[in-house]
Amino acid sequence: MSAYFVALVRMWRGWAIVLPVIVVNAMVQALLVLPDATPDLTVGFVLLAIVSLFVLIVSFALVGTAVLQAAVGRVDARQVLVQARQRLPMLVLWSLGLLIVVLLGLSLWLLPGFIILAITPYLLLAVLDGRSNPMKANFSVMGRRVGSWLFTVALMGITALVIWVLAVATGFFVTGSPGAFIGWLGLGFVSSWFTCAWALIYQPAVGSDR
Repeated sequence: MSAYFVALVRMWRGWAIVLPVIVVNAMVQALLVLPDATPDLTVGFVLLAIVSLFVLIVSFALVGTAVLQAAVGRVDARQVLVQARQRLPMLVLWSLGLLIVVLLGLSLWLLPGFIILAITPYLLLAVLDGRSNPMKANFSVMGRRVGSWLFTVALMGITALVIWVLAVATGFFVTGSPGAFIGWLGLGFVSSWFTCAWALIYQPAVGSDR
């Protein structure tokens, strides 16, 4: 069965980490929109954006580490916390680098940005896994599991499109901080699911290289 569907069940091996992180991240992100800051280059908005991004990266560090364990066995919450803290500095650097490249791609045209995202699904997982060359690990897994990669990218693209349409429709009825909270809850669940799907492909593919 595809990792895409197995991940829906497997991710809950790490529920003690995944569920609280999804809820706390949604709460923080919702609180950050309370000032109703407009998207411009004012100091206030920039600071809010930095806090939002950092909270998002920390959330990914915890969820990503948990699903890497969930992909191969039981999840040790204490080990997740220790490993996520150790890998956080490198994750911040790689996340910022990836974000900049994706934004540059999107600024040129939507397709280059989406292509960059599609060809780097294992990059940040490799950072959390402590790989010395995360980019090499990313493309190594892609090369070994081309079929799984293409199939999962296609399914995720369809799912993301459906969710985007639903989010736009919901946004007309629930706005402001409550709307942000609901939106981030949904995004947190879907992101955890997607991350676990990539982890299920990643872990067996890199096993022989450890």
